[in-house]
Amino acid sequence: MRRAPWLQALLVGLLVAATAAAPKKGRHHRALALAQSAGPQTETPPAPVAAPDADASTLSPIELFDQMLVSEDPCLGVVCGAGRECRLDGVGASAVCQCRRRCPRSRRGSAHAVCGTDGRRYASHCHLHRAACLQRRHVAVDHDTPCTAGPPRPAALTDSSGPPAADAESEAAPADLAPPPPPPLVLPKQAEPLGEDDQRLNAVPAGPPRADCSQQQYDLMKDNLLLYSHAKLTSDDNRTPGREYLVTAMFTHYDSNGDGALTQEELDKAGRSDEAGLEASGDSGGCQLGHMLAFDDADGDDRLSLSEFYAAFSKLYSVSVVSLDKAVQVRRLRARVGDSVEVRCDVTGTPPPPIVWRRHGADLAQLAAGAADDLRVFPDGSLFLPRVQLVHAGNYTCHAQRNEDVVQTHVLTVHTTPRVKVTPRIQSKRPGEEATMFCHVIGEPFPKVEWLKNDEPLRLTQRKYELVGNGTELRVRRLAYADTGAYSCSARSAAGAATDLSSLVVQDDPAPSFPYSWMQTTIASPKEERRFFAFHDFGISVYEPTACRLYHHIRGSDIIPGTQRQLVCGSSGIACSWGQAINVANRYVYVAQPRNDRVLVISKIQMVVVDVVTTDKMPVELHYVPHLDQVWVLNWRSERDRGVKTVQVIRDAAQKRKHHTVHPEPIDGQFDLVSGLFIPPIQDVEHEFRHGYVSHAGRRGLLKLELASLRYLRAVDLSERSCLPRHLQFSSLFGLVVVECEEPATGQPAGQLVLDAVTDAVVSQRPSLLGRPHLSPDSRTLVTLHRARDGVTLVVQRVADGDLRFSFDVKTTLNISDVAFYPSRTTHGYDLYASASDKEDVLFLDLSSGKVEVITSVGAAMPAQLAEWGAPNRPIAAPGVFGRYLATAAADALFVLNGATRTVNCEVSRVALPRALAWVSMRLQ
Repeated sequence: MRRAPWLQALLVGLLVAATAAAPKKGRHHRALALAQSAGPQTETPPAPVAAPDADASTLSPIELFDQMLVSEDPCLGVVCGAGRECRLDGVGASAVCQCRRRCPRSRRGSAHAVCGTDGRRYASHCHLHRAACLQRRHVAVDHDTPCTAGPPRPAALTDSSGPPAADAESEAAPADLAPPPPPPLVLPKQAEPLGEDDQRLNAVPAGPPRADCSQQQYDLMKDNLLLYSHAKLTSDDNRTPGREYLVTAMFTHYDSNGDGALTQEELDKAGRSDEAGLEASGDSGGCQLGHMLAFDDADGDDRLSLSEFYAAFSKLYSVSVVSLDKAVQVRRLRARVGDSVEVRCDVTGTPPPPIVWRRHGADLAQLAAGAADDLRVFPDGSLFLPRVQLVHAGNYTCHAQRNEDVVQTHVLTVHTTPRVKVTPRIQSKRPGEEATMFCHVIGEPFPKVEWLKNDEPLRLTQRKYELVGNGTELRVRRLAYADTGAYSCSARSAAGAATDLSSLVVQDDPAPSFPYSWMQTTIASPKEERRFFAFHDFGISVYEPTACRLYHHIRGSDIIPGTQRQLVCGSSGIACSWGQAINVANRYVYVAQPRNDRVLVISKIQMVVVDVVTTDKMPVELHYVPHLDQVWVLNWRSERDRGVKTVQVIRDAAQKRKHHTVHPEPIDGQFDLVSGLFIPPIQDVEHEFRHGYVSHAGRRGLLKLELASLRYLRAVDLSERSCLPRHLQFSSLFGLVVVECEEPATGQPAGQLVLDAVTDAVVSQRPSLLGRPHLSPDSRTLVTLHRARDGVTLVVQRVADGDLRFSFDVKTTLNISDVAFYPSRTTHGYDLYASASDKEDVLFLDLSSGKVEVITSVGAAMPAQLAEWGAPNRPIAAPGVFGRYLATAAADALFVLNGATRTVNCEVSRVALPRALAWVSMRLQ
């Protein structure tokens, strides 16, 4: 504080008197001291005041007078920081700097208001610094950012008699880093006296301006400081230091004068000379070491204490404080479908950092916080999969929250117990004949297949036995009575083993005898026979494929039982209109009737219409979800395939009851903004897909749909990929979703996009791979059908290692209409049959070897303009595992193909424009 004029005059008088009585030798020095103390512009600090217990005889008059004033008021000559004032502590009557009780009223009014770096508006600089002191945090003047909110007024801060309360919004430093709050500061009485109106009271804390250094860049700079210091200390003494040791070593290194505080000069010097400063400023924008005063000088004294330095690094979890043993950088895990798996991250640190789990770059904690109940991230940093499925196979990475450089990868392999099916279950042959048995195996990884007779391995070196492919077919030649027995197909993998039996009886009379009857009732299951339903202009026909025999015919003019004279095709004399037809639990056949706004339910046993389900306008597409027993219906609502469709669901679809439809959750409050519906199909592994997708009119992406609850979980934005989804295929292996894309603006093909079904993240993108994808029922092979003017290209890819791998491609001049997957006779996979749209041909493609054959004379297809509702003009359908035949349509006939011999088996003529086909399996006693 400045001395008042009367005090200065008194001091001058005393000084003159003392000078006259003093020895001549010290007169010059006292005159100089008088001139310095009286001058108002001087910046030289006054001489230190002697201690009170000093000998009075040794003091000059001025020193004696100052001692008397200080004894009456200890705050004289004490300088406190901005926002503080000197008060007596009430115990030892010593000077203590505490937060101001009040600020002087500004004479300039509102024009003196300032903005703080906390985003609030203060009446003056004094009010800003007082609030910073009360809240025990650093608030500086912000000259760049406008502010509107008033200063915080917490009740705990209004009482200035006690110690300052902590700000409720500020985060405390961790207990292991932040030292206890310091006691009230007692300043030395020889400090430089400054008045309340001194320029330092309203000055911004020292250090470079914060405008060129954001909070994020500042944190990154501190990360880099820790990184460099950690590496340097580790290389020097060959050990990993803890956080406390590391921060203390940095502070000691920067504190060049050893006074326990860092000044701006020391920080700038360290930033210029130490490599750490250069390293820190390299990747952190405009931030420098000197910015620490601007950000972390909590008490505003232009110095960083050790506690403030600790607090600056207390919330960081950096590379420098986390570690991972190189031996466990990659961990491999195995699980079976249905298991519960807990995965722990081996990234450690002091203190333990928060752990982030990712899959294909997506944060799993955010997914788990939503509706993803198939995975959870616990607070201790572990990942939990409560019920593992095939889609969960793949890579999972973990790292510290503020550090993505130290990463651990967990490779999860999901196995399924093998499943084996054989046919025939029992057969009777004469001596000298040949017996054939088929085996179909499913499993991941694919198991080892072996044939046994009466639990003993077959001696395949004998010419009696012939094994086709990798165990798909067993042939027993020149049968003898000794060949009677139980032949078993066994499959074994790391997940377990499975076996199925085929019984062979060799006897003179192949008619059933007693032993045969006993085996028939104890071992063999009922015989299965495949039939197919054909939907044409005049109604519905059911055929047996071996001889193309008509089992039953439902005319379009027949009255539907149990209805008020409703006709099968709606009106008499009008051709039937059919959408898609599907097999529901091998009990019913559902078929859509777009022009009648309904779905017919047909019993496969009774071969009659048993129910009529009313829908929205023009139902076209049908999808069945077995584990939920749902049929999903996509209603076009118009003759054209455009984005004003609706979606409905038929629940309990396989139950004997009166069925009806319900709508899933609306999109943007409307039901008629759907563009496409994509439901996972039935696959061999019987994986229970829990989600589907819907494309929305006007949106470049997908909406993820939870099938059980009929609600949308989240949006999948594909705008950055320039992908408007056209068709989707679902692979249960590795959870891949293959998307056929088109350009949003032009509608031109835009290649394929592969998504992860768990996180919806993009796995890969192939802009040059054009065409519609088709996935085999075993989820192992993807065939992309690309139609061009000069023919068709079939691109074959394999599902492996969490993505698609190119296998081969085939070019043909046939214009492909439709495709069907047929069980392979040489492998446990599938082959492809493709019908031609403008020729009397069907193409066969061996998906394992690339072999191509053409089956001719299958009749001319219907004209393309007569095909309705986006259906192919020559549909082709396969019966599934162990089915021998395929069915395909011509303009006025049906053809049955033998898939084993790749020949035409039989023809059904006089069938007008068959538009849809559906296979069912019949069990006969």
